[in-house]
Amino acid sequence: MGNRLLGAACLLAFGIAHVLAQVSTSSITGLVTDSTGAVVPAASVEAMEESTGVTYQGTSNADGNYSFGSLPPGPYTITVTRAGFEKFVSIHNILTTGQSLVVNVALRIGATNETVQVQSTYERVDTTNATVSDVITAAQAVNLPLNGRNPLALLTLEPGVVQRTNSNTGSGTHVFGSRDRAHNVTIDGIDANESTVPNPQSNLQRLQPDDVQEFRTVTLNATAEEGRNSGANVMVATKAGTNQFHGSLFYFNRNTDFNANEWFNNASGIAPPQLKLHQYGADIGGRSSRTRLFFTSACSRTLFC
Repeated sequence: MGNRLLGAACLLAFGIAHVLAQVSTSSITGLVTDSTGAVVPAASVEAMEESTGVTYQGTSNADGNYSFGSLPPGPYTITVTRAGFEKFVSIHNILTTGQSLVVNVALRIGATNETVQVQSTYERVDTTNATVSDVITAAQAVNLPLNGRNPLALLTLEPGVVQRTNSNTGSGTHVFGSRDRAHNVTIDGIDANESTVPNPQSNLQRLQPDDVQEFRTVTLNATAEEGRNSGANVMVATKAGTNQFHGSLFYFNRNTDFNANEWFNNASGIAPPQLKLHQYGADIGGRSSRTRLFFTSACSRTLFC
């Protein structure tokens, strides 16, 4: 019966696999100028997500500014063309969730068939707002030790976050002295809060490291699109699949036989507490060759013995 339920859960997960219809608060903006610093209007701007090849088209306005809103996080290539100027290409500009990435462009006079290529020209310091935040990446969520494989448990490592003993009245997570119910969690821009006791580590969706591409925790000065409560504002971005197929199988085990007993227990002749925990599962992501649908899916199971 258990195996049937696991199989059904995996099929359901594949049926509702994440696609590129995610909502995001991330954006890329910039100013297009020439070599003298004068703004260049009506320049064609293209933003390409490098892992999927999905492109977004835009044009600089009369003030030379361009903007792409609601973009999924990832590495982007920015290409700018304008008659009378060389093509400008900036590769590997890293956009993270909840970020307004600035990539300014300086065009040089020349033929459009000539290309100026640069790498990672985005601004490292965010000057668009005064938020205090940090991003936990997928690699950190997988490699750092997690009790229960809940990636959101890592937000307690952020400066200003204090985790107290859980009680019946709140989550026990305080951010710079705020109440432990004053949190806001979104997953791909969608509200994911428990209505009675908001808990940033245990919200409506039970996430695992294999689901999450990254998440940002805003602890101070949240902007209007993020802020709702005075505590942590957590923005989770799930994986969306790439042009390459990737997958993995995992198994984690905790067993009393692997642990040493406490000294006082040994002195009193008390056996160590029994704990046998098995966690296993799989994940896969890629792109459909027929429909160009990007997908990712993950399923897992936890057994206590």
